[in-house]
Amino acid sequence: MSKKRNSSVYSVIMILVLSILVITVFLLLFVNFGFLNKKSIHEDAKTYKTRHCLAFYPDSADGLSMAKDICKGVKDDSIHDYTLIPYGDYYLINYGGDRSFFADKDYKKIEVNEISDEGKKIINDYVRYTFKKEQPDKYYNADFIKNISPDKLDFSTITYGIEGESLKVNIPQYEMELLIPLKYMQRPLKMNFGFTDELYRKPVYLDPDENHPLICITFDDGPYLWDYQDNTSTEKIISLLEEYDASATFYVVGNMLEDRELWADYQVYKLLKRSIGAGNDYGSHTQNHLAVLNSYSNAQDIYDEINGPIAYMRDFIGYEMTTYRPVEGVFNDAVLAAQPVPAVLWDVDSEDWLSRDVGSIIERVMSVEYETGDIIIFHDIYNETAEALETLIPKLINQGCQLVSINDLFRYLNIDPSMISYFYSPNYYE
Repeated sequence: MSKKRNSSVYSVIMILVLSILVITVFLLLFVNFGFLNKKSIHEDAKTYKTRHCLAFYPDSADGLSMAKDICKGVKDDSIHDYTLIPYGDYYLINYGGDRSFFADKDYKKIEVNEISDEGKKIINDYVRYTFKKEQPDKYYNADFIKNISPDKLDFSTITYGIEGESLKVNIPQYEMELLIPLKYMQRPLKMNFGFTDELYRKPVYLDPDENHPLICITFDDGPYLWDYQDNTSTEKIISLLEEYDASATFYVVGNMLEDRELWADYQVYKLLKRSIGAGNDYGSHTQNHLAVLNSYSNAQDIYDEINGPIAYMRDFIGYEMTTYRPVEGVFNDAVLAAQPVPAVLWDVDSEDWLSRDVGSIIERVMSVEYETGDIIIFHDIYNETAEALETLIPKLINQGCQLVSINDLFRYLNIDPSMISYFYSPNYYE
């Protein structure tokens, strides 16, 4: 009996030894001891391991999902840690490259489901921009542009996601996928990503096709704000430009901005913000609409007269003007030496100020064969001008013209405003 008992004990011991050897070999072959004692920079990080991969992740289902995705199919030993980058009320959980996602304070991935009317307007701006850039054959049709509007977009089918510092917007209706900077969308989304508030201006694509000349519509003497709100000539013009995805430059008079009678500050702020957001530029037309700047003997007086609206817009709405228009186009060397920004003139005069007749304004403007750089002068203080533009804007678009602001024209022509004294049009210098 003792021999049999000893034999059984010996067998058990051998089995245990062999098992230990097998386990040891398995561990040596299939377990990566290089991962032992590796720690994340985050004390509360969780770990996900495979044979060749170790990924740390913040404690959430989305974090685990990202870790699994990172380690999927990895054949070479690697360790992946993440950084937490604060963005306002959120974190960007970043593993480097395109491996990142925005999460809330519980590390749950952010989802976007609803957006305000302001956000819908911005999305519409980017849809128009994309059509102009990618499908110009459709874009140069005033009726087509007019029908690309927030109320025509089917927002019930649109989906959203966050990619980097942009909101990704998928629009099945137009088979488009847009990336819109979060700095413009954080307020429409009611989400604080920590971006500094700045004035939104719609994206403007400048088509290089020579068959689509860039021309500038400009307005002097306004804004006209002494009528019922939403019914002034200035407001009608801004609405028309917005309706057709056109941009213009308004050369405003300082005392017209400041002496508003019934218009309160918040109404003017709202109007200017809307206009700038729609792509329009603003420049100075002097403080008091004086045509005698060249008779001033004091350079400071010239500077102050031109700088009045510039300082007002900077202080009131945070907008920086880059050009001005001399009253009646009058200036001399003394004015050029004292001016804070360059003078911009014109080469096509609508003569709306002279005729005050809708038909005459239309006929005069449409009699020109336009080339890139042409600048048309109007005055936004006349209802006849607003009425004429109801016909002119779609006509010019249907002819293939791009209606852009002075600053956009300069951008296209690679002109730095700070490096010039005055500008008529490119043709003037030929």
